[in-house]
Amino acid sequence: MGKVRSFFSRSASGSRSGRRGAGSSAASSAASSPRAGAAAAASPLPSSAREGEMERVFRKFDANGDGRVSRAELAALFASVGHAATDDEVSRMMEEADADGDGYISLPEFAALMDAAAADAAAVEEDLRHAFRVFDADGNGLITPAELARVLRGLGEAATVAQCRRMIRGVDQNGDGLVSFEEFKLMMAAGGAGGFGSRKVGA
Repeated sequence: MGKVRSFFSRSASGSRSGRRGAGSSAASSAASSPRAGAAAAASPLPSSAREGEMERVFRKFDANGDGRVSRAELAALFASVGHAATDDEVSRMMEEADADGDGYISLPEFAALMDAAAADAAAVEEDLRHAFRVFDADGNGLITPAELARVLRGLGEAATVAQCRRMIRGVDQNGDGLVSFEEFKLMMAAGGAGGFGSRKVGA
């Protein structure tokens, strides 16, 4: 929803990086059932574990340890990771997060915001999977030049397989000549810049 939500979500993801094994089954479930995957992504850990995780992430924001995140602490944290925010942006972030209007973000407010960020991320993931399936006609998890050509022709573009092979090179990170879902996600996260969907067929 807002810049602060996405940042909180990234912070939580970083703290979970050492626990990916437990989440792998949820990820595979998401592939076969987007709605089930969305629910799993929004709540991947047991309640007690999630509460402990939220407290750990909250302490990253709560620099002075007083149990609440101030406007200055929020701005300082963004600056420390290279995402300096303007005064107006910080004010908007505080308004989004500070439910009781006391000028601080408490742990319960932080937890609510993180839950919302997780739900947002799950919804985006589901939308991306639906979009990916439009291209992945045979459902094998990879977009081939022929599948890309089929979609582009359906959109009125006179694309050949050879032209589509050249387009795919712009997003194909592992050089296999195909586009995986992870490569598709990275392309979409970058706004489609350099992606095959934004290229001229004759290029």
